[in-house]
Parts: sequence; C-alpha cells; structure tokens
Amino acid sequence: MDPYQKVARLLLEHKNISAFTGAGISAESGIPTFRDPGGLWDQFDPDEFGTTGGIIQAALKKPSLIRNFLLQMLDIFEKARPNPGHHGLKSLEDLGLLKTIITQNIDHLHQEAGSSTVIEVHGSLFRGRCLNCGRRQQLNKAELLVRARQFLADEKNFEVGKLVELLPRCPVCNGISRPDVVMFGEPVLQLAEAIAVAEQSDLMLVLGTSGVVYPAAALPCQAYEHNAKIIEINPTGNYYDSISECYIDSPAGAAMPKIIGLLKDLL
Repeated sequence: MDPYQKVARLLLEHKNISAFTGAGISAESGIPTFRDPGGLWDQFDPDEFGTTGGIIQAALKKPSLIRNFLLQMLDIFEKARPNPGHHGLKSLEDLGLLKTIITQNIDHLHQEAGSSTVIEVHGSLFRGRCLNCGRRQQLNKAELLVRARQFLADEKNFEVGKLVELLPRCPVCNGISRPDVVMFGEPVLQLAEAIAVAEQSDLMLVLGTSGVVYPAAALPCQAYEHNAKIIEINPTGNYYDSISECYIDSPAGAAMPKIIGLLKDLL
C-alpha cells in the first residue's frame, strides 16, 4: 500500500494520537537545526552558547560574539512562520484525531499555527522564568523581537549587562527573568506529562527529529512499548526504523497536506 494511504488509514483507526516533533519541522520555516551540517553549532561553540555558564563566560570575554549570535537568532525568528507541517498537525486536531503535540522546539510555531495542547520539553524562547521565584510568564513575541532589535542595533553602545532588561521583570517579585529554555545539563520540562501522553497514545506521529537528544528522544520508544503504532515522517532518515509501522521519506511540510487531503477523502 502507498505509505500516504497507509498513514491516513492508520490515523482513522486510532483514537489517542499524539505527535512528537523535532528541529526538522521548524527547519522548513527557516530555523536552522543546531546539530546538522551548517547548523548553529557549526558556527558557535555549544559549550559556550548551549550552557548557562558558557554564556556567562562568553558575555564577559567575548561580548561582540554574543551580539553576533543574538543578531543571527533575531534575524531567524523575525522571519519564521508556521509552515504546512505545523498547519497539518492543527488540521489533524480540528478533525478530532490529534490530541497532543510534544515538541523539542523552542520557537512557539505550533501555538502560532493554532495547536491547543503543546508540551514543550525543551522550553520556549518566548516565555520568561524568574530567577528569583521561578514564576513563568508568557511573552509577547512581536514586542520582544522589536525590543531585541532596538537593543542590538547600536553596536557602539552594546552592553552585555543590559541583556537582563530585555525580558520583563517578574510580576510577582520583580525578579529578573531569563528565557525559559533548557540548556545543556538542565532537566527537561514537563517530562512526566510527556511520558504520560506517550504511554497513553495508541499512535504517535514522529516528525523531523533525529532521535539523539535524550531523554526526549526516548518518548516514541515508550509509546511503542505501550503498544502504540509509530509513524515517522523525515526526509533525512528513518531514525526509529526498528519500531516504525510506516515511514514517509519527506519533509513534514510536503507530507502533511497530502495526508490531510487523503483523510478528508476517507471521512
């Protein structure tokens, strides 16, 4: 059977469907992956920019490098928009099929596409976490990007110490906030919730992940061990080949509209 037809039929045959997404789905929105050739870790040392201590040391010793890194990130996120892969998952939710998305991405694109239940195991760049009391607050993405552009525009007067002013203060204790993203060596977020979703799923879509960043990468295996069918959609490889019921060698942005079209024909 054609894999697209098989996936559409499998989706209709199951009642508790989840999706697990990685950097590949956001790459189609212009957000480069960190680990692939040409990704951000080819340009910036992950020991410096992937850890809290590394960033502090880089800020003290290489402020111009910090500014260049932030400018690149800003250019990327100003342009990024949800793509047909994100919208396809929203369509599955609208059809009453998809219950939850578990994502490793920090870009908020699933929510911008309209998905209502998203577990962000690696956090969100557009959510602040108070360094004093730990309170989290959702940030206005557009306002934050404008503030960041204004802050970084003046190279001559750029001061790393003023970065703490980018995010609004905690509304409860007035403490300084940091982006609520998981750095190397920090525990992932909502892991218990993600595991519960995986173990309750009877089918999991796996889109755009290389399956190497643990513990999140183990979630499809946990779903499989609890009798879920695994469908992988990824143009760079079938990384869960030993447990996949079906594999589609395609970007999510190309595959999802075809799957949604077939589903609507079958309904």
